[in-house]
Amino acid sequence: MRDWHVHVFTSTYTADVSGVCSAMYELGGMTILHDPDGCNSTYTTHDEPRWYGSKALMFVSGLDELTAVLGDDDVLINDVCAAAEDYKPRFITLCGSSIPHIIAFDFKGVAHLIEKKTGIPVLPVPTNGLRMYTVGVGMALREWIRRFADFSLKPEPKTINLLGVTPIDFSRQELVDAMKTAFEKRGLAVNAVGAMGESFEQLQKVCRASVNVVVSSAGLLPAKFLSDKAGIPFVEGTPIGSFMTDKIAEAVLQSEKDGQNCSVFDRGKYLAKAGNDEYAGAEKTNLIIIGEEVCSLSLAGAAEKVLGKDAVIRALFPDADEGIDEEALVDYINAADAVICDPLYRNAFGRSHAKLIPLPHEGYSGRIFRDDIPVFLGDGFDIKAFIMGM
Repeated sequence: MRDWHVHVFTSTYTADVSGVCSAMYELGGMTILHDPDGCNSTYTTHDEPRWYGSKALMFVSGLDELTAVLGDDDVLINDVCAAAEDYKPRFITLCGSSIPHIIAFDFKGVAHLIEKKTGIPVLPVPTNGLRMYTVGVGMALREWIRRFADFSLKPEPKTINLLGVTPIDFSRQELVDAMKTAFEKRGLAVNAVGAMGESFEQLQKVCRASVNVVVSSAGLLPAKFLSDKAGIPFVEGTPIGSFMTDKIAEAVLQSEKDGQNCSVFDRGKYLAKAGNDEYAGAEKTNLIIIGEEVCSLSLAGAAEKVLGKDAVIRALFPDADEGIDEEALVDYINAADAVICDPLYRNAFGRSHAKLIPLPHEGYSGRIFRDDIPVFLGDGFDIKAFIMGM
């Protein structure tokens, strides 16, 4: 860990435990957050827009001090078995916060014991509450695919999966629908979505796709797993507007042909150096984009189409383990003409004259600006009007 973990101007991004819950929400399982009771209420109140409109089995274990000190895992095992008997879930996911991490809780061992007692598949996802949601989503989807995917299926041409899709990044189902429609217009059939708006049965058919599209960094772990296990290549990119959707569609056809993984953006070109040994102050930029990695880099590519190749555009995104260096963040904001970011970053602007172009992100500001999130995916999004304020 670095020494800039105190946040003066900024909030924190959603934690890995919420990422697990979000990924598993609609798949018919029961998710156990191993943690003191009440400490993870932020998941239901801030990170999960589906909570008040649909039902899901999400439980906090209620870990107490004595149980933690004694390492008495029987309390958790018995409680989970009792809940499983009552609700009969299709599977159980076990994740945890920082306290189980500190006391070296054995996720894999306890999951094995619960599965042996209940006969229900249990997925151990060793989160620690200290990393970003992208890690939790990725670990959960990878474990789910490892356990339930039908690897006997053969890939079908021009068929894709969308990986890394949760409300933490894409908020409402209409955004996911816009993304699917855009790909289908280009002759690409969407086989499965991991895992917002998807069913258990359809996600089991994940190996029918010839290419995986990683639309957020949360989808990278399952994409790499499927690449190694099933030989399915992946393309990194978020379909922001027609230009980026076209680029992704072209890359999908090329990856299907040559079997190579690729990205539709130039990471080295747009990457803002911050929070590492290479950082030596912010450069003057026309536009800085702050947010999730794949989305920010894709948006940078779309913005270049509008602003021209001579425009200096940089993407600044949080490290999954370290977050964002606030000193570098403020430097980049002060050196930019315009900043695309969540409105909650306004506190970091200070006396900066940079124009703030709001793009709310559920994974950063929760539900505060949810109604202001545009449908920024697919052909209906006018990137020029968005940037220029037209």
